[in-house]
Amino acid sequence: MAYGLSAVKLEKAIMNLELRLREEFRKDVSRQVTKQIKPYVQQINALQSQVDRLSARSASKSSSPPQPSVEPEHGVSELLHVDLDTLLTEGDGNMDESLSGNSDRALPCVSIDIVDLLQKDPDHPGTKPPSEMQRQKTKVAIDPSLGLTNDSLHPELVEEPVAFLETAWNLVLVLGHTNCGRVDLVIACLLWLGSGLMQISFFFILLSDDFLGEPFGNQVEVAKAWRESIAHDFKHMDLNDESLVSRVCRADRTLILSTSQMQMLDQINAFLGLGKDEFQAPYFQPGILLCMMCILLWCLYLLNEFRLVIFSLEAVSQVPRGPRTQWKRRGGFQTISYGRFGVYCFMRLARFFIAVGLLYAGVQWLSGTISITELILNAVALSAVLQIDEMVFAALMPKKIQICIQDLEAIKVPYSKARSQTESIMLLVGITCLMLWPWMYNVGPLSWDMLEVKRQYCGGTQNFVVAGNQVQGVTVGLVTLDHAQGLNQTSLTRFAVSRHIWQEPLGTSNYIRFTQDRSSFVTARDMDMHQRNLHDSLCMDFDNIFLGNATHELQEFYRQYFYSASYEAGIPEGASCAEMAHLCHSIDTKARLVRHVCPRTCDCHLQHSNPLLKLVGEGCSKACFTEQEYAMRFSPCEDMNLEESPHLREAWEGFWDSYKPLMEQRVGMNFSSPSLSFVPDFLAYVKQVGCPGLGVVPTDPVTRSPWCSGSQYYGPLANWCPRTCGCHTSETLPWWCPRSCEGCKDTANFPTHIRVSDCAQSLQTGLCEAYPLESAVYCAETCNLCSALHNNGTID
Repeated sequence: MAYGLSAVKLEKAIMNLELRLREEFRKDVSRQVTKQIKPYVQQINALQSQVDRLSARSASKSSSPPQPSVEPEHGVSELLHVDLDTLLTEGDGNMDESLSGNSDRALPCVSIDIVDLLQKDPDHPGTKPPSEMQRQKTKVAIDPSLGLTNDSLHPELVEEPVAFLETAWNLVLVLGHTNCGRVDLVIACLLWLGSGLMQISFFFILLSDDFLGEPFGNQVEVAKAWRESIAHDFKHMDLNDESLVSRVCRADRTLILSTSQMQMLDQINAFLGLGKDEFQAPYFQPGILLCMMCILLWCLYLLNEFRLVIFSLEAVSQVPRGPRTQWKRRGGFQTISYGRFGVYCFMRLARFFIAVGLLYAGVQWLSGTISITELILNAVALSAVLQIDEMVFAALMPKKIQICIQDLEAIKVPYSKARSQTESIMLLVGITCLMLWPWMYNVGPLSWDMLEVKRQYCGGTQNFVVAGNQVQGVTVGLVTLDHAQGLNQTSLTRFAVSRHIWQEPLGTSNYIRFTQDRSSFVTARDMDMHQRNLHDSLCMDFDNIFLGNATHELQEFYRQYFYSASYEAGIPEGASCAEMAHLCHSIDTKARLVRHVCPRTCDCHLQHSNPLLKLVGEGCSKACFTEQEYAMRFSPCEDMNLEESPHLREAWEGFWDSYKPLMEQRVGMNFSSPSLSFVPDFLAYVKQVGCPGLGVVPTDPVTRSPWCSGSQYYGPLANWCPRTCGCHTSETLPWWCPRSCEGCKDTANFPTHIRVSDCAQSLQTGLCEAYPLESAVYCAETCNLCSALHNNGTID
């Protein structure tokens, strides 16, 4: 195949060049003939003038009957016939008879319109113009071999040269006439068979499930399963407490999990022209447009192939058929055998159906490509499949057979105006149908499936994670931060990691508690605040240690807790407890560290402090509650009067104001439900009246535990309201009641951390006298220390 110029265009160029050369040849012959016969024309004109004069003179002198005129019956132009054989046949002896096809062929003969030449002669202006009949009789007659005949084509017809392309499919046209060896013939036949089988193989490969993959619509169920399982798993949160689905949908490039889902979303967004947070397809969808353009390009490839097949069949059908194939010259058919014609038609039809199969397979492949960057590459790759036979022909076909196929002359096919219009309409309808088919059944549904896949991946609420409690059989959830919130703050863990990477020596950190081995690491990782505070024997603020005494022995034990609390308070380099006091009553989990390192500032040791989250598991140490218990042994067993101190009312109202937000955050309660609609009114009432309000609704409507005993979210309210809670009338004092309501009695719960087992041993060993304050707390009656108690241990 010629590069840069197709065979059809080349044949047309050659035909036009031939026409121009023949026209120039005709004009040159006319000029030469005119130049040679001009003297003879002048003599004949003079002779005719003399004859005219003699005829007129004879007529005037004689009265005899008129004699027949010697004037010729026809004009001069009709008497003159110039034989140009000697001009046109010069050099015929050197012509190759094998190319002429017929040695007995008559030499060309040209007749020139002499009348026209005489009219153009300036030396004979008086020459009479010829009649129309004379003109018809003196028209130039040119031999058909010169390409210009009197019987020219109808003006509505044009001739289209149909060339035989350089492919293995045209091998059958020259078999037996190539003058090549058997090896070449065998190789040529094998190449033709191999190129056809390769294209058929591509058809089956393109349509295979392994190549096309599963339909994109199946990704909807995959996305749904991922979203309902892995996407909200708490184990996949990052250090900023951001859920996996949020990171995938915002295309977090630091992900090491679910990267295939992120790539899928990237491809969908690029294909449909969507933003990361958009779920409605825009009017301009670059992937859809590019996909349809690639399909159009592929269809144009195949339509061109269909036309070539049809034109080649039409061209060969115009060659006369006979029992044997004959050549009038090299590459030009005179007749074609019936068998060769039938085999050629079969091969071209096979090529046609292979092209139909490749058209279907290529459309399916292109319409299933969801990567916008791969569409063009796939379209170009498909075009190479169609060119397999041309490449096989150019690279592997034996040269003698190549030359024979290349020498095949184009056959001209007449093309009328009606046929051209009919063909144009058919092509327009065909390409329209070929575009509507993939749009309706492939590309259109693909865009809808893409939108649904993205909706399943990223639609709805993203910022939460869950975990299953297998023991209780319930699902526990946590609301996480979205990315916009995470941009404005850095988590403690990320800050600690960054600081240790660049600023601290390995294994020593103010924010990371390093352990010695894996077992200790797991223990420290899983230890909750309750376990740590349960054995904490100190109830002191640690800012004095870390801000004023760098060599204190407790530095290493509390260092990471203190500086982490300072970071949460917004002062990473170390904050005083006074600077962190605003977090003492916060319901945020980061306030636990503040209560842990500043328990006295947060009033963990006081009886009448805000009981909200004043628990061992929420930061207050066990030592502070021991101190509180000692203090309450000597306090009155009376309900607190809120009018005595503004500080008491502020703490009381602060608890009830924080109750509702606490339950909404920690438990996820919805207080707008009908079953809890009374809670806002109750909270307002109990804030106002104080302890008597607990008698109206004695049980917490959320935790279902009595207000007096407290819950996992707040301490016992019996510290504030012992009489309302009935502590003064209990036969056996509950653990949550103040010990002052026990009167002058020994405790029923003797401590286990001292050397004696009961009050009698304390008296015998002299502990009552050695430790009178502690003895009054546990053994007031045995040690006779009732006078140390409030009102001598008397309860009204």
